[in-house]
Amino acid sequence: MPFRKPMSIPSVGSKTWDFSYFKSDLQGGLVSFLVAVPLCLGIALASGAPLFSGIIAGIVGGLVVGALSRSAVSISGPEAGLILVVVSSLESLGSFKTLQLAICVAGVLQVIMGLAKAGIISNFFPSSVIKGMLAAIGIILILKQLPHVLGYDADAVESLALFSWNGGNLETLLEHALREFNATALVIALVSLSILIAWEQPAFKRNPVLSSVPAALIVIIVGITLNFLAGLLSPAYALGGTHLVQLPVPKSAADFVGLFTLPDFSQLANLKVYSAAFSIALVASLEALLAVEATDELDPLKRKTPTNHELKAQGVGNMVSGLVGGLPLTSVIVRSSVSINAGGRTKLAALVHGSLLLLSVVLFPSLLNLIPWAALAGILLVTGYKLARISIFKQHFQAGITEFLPFIVTIAAILVTDLLIGIGIGAAVGLFFVLRETYKNAHFFQTYTVQGEEHLRISLGEHVSFLNKASIMTVLKDIPVNTTVEIDGTNSAYIDRDVLGAIENFRETARQRNIRLIFLRKGDDYAQNIAGQPHVSSKEADFEAYYKLFENNRNWVAEKLRRNPRFFEAAAQQTPKFLFIGCSDNHVSVSEMTGTAPGEVFVHRNVANLVVSTDLNLASVLEYAVEQLQIQHIIVCGHYGCRGVKAAMQNEDEGVVSSWLNTVREVMQKHNHELGELETEDERYRRLVELNVIEQVYNLQQTTTVQNAAGPLHLHGWVYDIHGGVIRDLEVDVRRDFAEYDTIFRYQVAPDGLRRLAGNLTQAPSIYSVSTGAGRGPIIAIPPFDGDAALGVP
Repeated sequence: MPFRKPMSIPSVGSKTWDFSYFKSDLQGGLVSFLVAVPLCLGIALASGAPLFSGIIAGIVGGLVVGALSRSAVSISGPEAGLILVVVSSLESLGSFKTLQLAICVAGVLQVIMGLAKAGIISNFFPSSVIKGMLAAIGIILILKQLPHVLGYDADAVESLALFSWNGGNLETLLEHALREFNATALVIALVSLSILIAWEQPAFKRNPVLSSVPAALIVIIVGITLNFLAGLLSPAYALGGTHLVQLPVPKSAADFVGLFTLPDFSQLANLKVYSAAFSIALVASLEALLAVEATDELDPLKRKTPTNHELKAQGVGNMVSGLVGGLPLTSVIVRSSVSINAGGRTKLAALVHGSLLLLSVVLFPSLLNLIPWAALAGILLVTGYKLARISIFKQHFQAGITEFLPFIVTIAAILVTDLLIGIGIGAAVGLFFVLRETYKNAHFFQTYTVQGEEHLRISLGEHVSFLNKASIMTVLKDIPVNTTVEIDGTNSAYIDRDVLGAIENFRETARQRNIRLIFLRKGDDYAQNIAGQPHVSSKEADFEAYYKLFENNRNWVAEKLRRNPRFFEAAAQQTPKFLFIGCSDNHVSVSEMTGTAPGEVFVHRNVANLVVSTDLNLASVLEYAVEQLQIQHIIVCGHYGCRGVKAAMQNEDEGVVSSWLNTVREVMQKHNHELGELETEDERYRRLVELNVIEQVYNLQQTTTVQNAAGPLHLHGWVYDIHGGVIRDLEVDVRRDFAEYDTIFRYQVAPDGLRRLAGNLTQAPSIYSVSTGAGRGPIIAIPPFDGDAALGVP
C-alpha cells in the first residue's frame, strides 16, 4: 500500500536583523546623532583632548560597536563618566598619542574580560538600583538643560553629576545663566518643548503625515529657522558662538585625514601605559555593563543583552578608537534613551547614528554648526522626564522600603557625587536589605505526623549564608528523638559551605538519637548525587530521592498556579476529545509532546502500542472513551527506538511480553517482502515501527466499539521521533484503504466448496472473520485468483 513521504520541516534561525523597524530605527539614529554631536565635542573639550577625538569615538561607537554588539538598543560613544580617567591618564602619560596606546591596551583587556565571562558582574546590582540610576540621569538631564534654556551654553559637557569633578556646580551655572539670559534661546527652547509635547498627543500620532516625521527633526529645523529669523530682526538677537554646535570644519581632504592620528607604539615598554589602560578598561567596562542593563529595562521589547559578548564588542571598539585617534568609549545611556524615545528598536539605529556622524564631518559640518543648543536642550528635557517620571517613584514607593530606599538612595548619591560612586552606594544599601531578608527568611519550618511518626520540615531560603548557620543549627539541636527531619534546599540558589558542613555533621549525631535526616538539594541525577556524598547511607539516599518527588510536585503546583491561579480548576473540568493509544516505552508525556493541558487528552499505553482484540484493558478504555466521553479522534502513536518492536524483530523470549509481541511479529511476517527490500537493519526497524502503527489502526477500525460509534469518529496513526521530538502523521485513511479491498472477493465455506459472495469488505483481507451466524461456515476474504477460478475448499 503506498504511503506519502514525510514532509520536510524547515529550520528556523534567529533573526540578526529585523527591518520591520527600519523607519523607527532611522528616526532613533537621527535624533541620537543630533544630540551626540555637541556631547562628543564637549567631552573631548573637558578631557583636554583634541576636539575631533570625541567625534571619532562617536563614529567608532556607532559603526564598530554597533555592528558587533548584540544589544538591540544600546548606542556607544565617549561618555562623561570617563572624563576624569582621561584627564588623569593624560597628565600621567604626557601626550595624547601615548593615551591612544593605553586605550588600545584597555580594549584588549576588555576582550579578555569578555572571554573570562566577567559580564556576570552586572547581575549583582538590584533592579531598584538600576532604575534609580536611570531616574537620576533623567533628573540631571533636566537640571543641566536649564542653563541652556536660559541661554548660557559655556558648560558644553553634560557630565552625569550635579557637582562636577572640577568644582563647578549647578547653582553656579544657573547664576551665570541668569546674568547672561538670552530671550532667543528661551523662545527656541519653549517652542521646541511645545513641538515635542504636541507630537506625543493622540491627534498627532493618528495623523499619517505627522506621525511619519520625527519630532526631533522638526525641532532642529524650527530651531535653526527661529534663530535665522531673529538675526533678520536684529543681528544682536541671533545666537552664535557657544550657543551653537561647534563641529571642526576641514577645508581639504588632507585636513580631514590629519584629524586622525596613530598611537605612539614606542611607549609599549612604559608601565604607566598599562596602569592607565587598566583604569580605563575597569571604568569603561563597568559603565558599559550598567548601561546595557539600564537600556534593556527601557527596551519596549524587553530583550536581554549578553553581557560577556558586550564586553568583547566594547573592547574591539576601544582598540579601533585608540588606533585612529579617538577617546575611550562605552555604552551611553543618554543617547541610547534618546534613540529609544525617538523609536529606535534594533541595532540599525546605532549604525545610522555612527554613519551620520561620519557623513556630517565629511559633507555638511557647517550645516550642523547652525543648530542652537537650546533646541537640543528641549530634546534632552523630554528624554529626562521620561526617565524620571513621577509614576516610577510611586511604583517603587508602593513596593515597600526594601525597594524604595535603594532606589531613592541611588538617585541622591548620583546627584551629589557621580555615576559610579552613586551606584556603589545604592548597591550597598540594596545589599543591606538582601542580607537582612536573607537572615530573616533563611528558613521556615513546620511539623506534621505521618503514620504516627513525627516529621519536621525545614525549608531553606533562596540565599543561605554563613549568617544563617547559627539559627539553623539551633533548630536542629532542639529536634526530639525518633523524628524524621526533611531539610529542603531545592529552592536555594546558594547555600554557604559552612551551612552544608554543619548539616552533614548533624547527620552523624542524628543517627545516635534515631533521627532520620532527609536533605533535599538540586541535581539532575538526584539519587546518584546523594549516594555519592560522604556520611550518606544508601537507605537515606533512597528516601531523599523518594521525597524529591513530592518536592517536584510542590514546585510544579506552584509554577502552574503562578501562571494561572485557576489551572487545576480548569483541568478538572476538561472534556477530552482525543484518545491517545501509545507505547509504555515512550517516556515523554502526551501533554509535553502535543502542548496540551491536563485533561485534554485521554491516554492509554501498552508495550508497542498494540490494539489486540483480547485486551480487556484496552477494550474498556475504548468503550468508555467513545460512549461516555464521546471522543472524536483516536490516535495510535508509535515511536522510533521502540524496544518492544526491537524485541519482536530479534525474536527474543522474554516471558509474558514475548507472547504479547506476537502481534508485532505477525505484522513483520505480513510485510516481510517490503522489509526485505530495505538495505540496513535500522531502516527495517524504523519501517516496522511505522507498519505496526498502521496495522493497529486497522485493528482499531474493526473493533465493535468503533464500528458501532454513534457520532463521527476519526482514526489516526502517528509516529514520534524520540531524538528530534517531532510527531509525524502517517496519514492512515481507513475508509480509503478499506475501499481498496472492495475488489477482493469473499468466499463462504460450504459443503460443495467455496461459494463466492457479493458485497463490500468491512475488514482487511489479512484477517479472517469468524462471526458468520448460525448454520453458516466462516467467511474468508481472498485476493482474486488468475482467471477468477476458485481452488476448492481450503
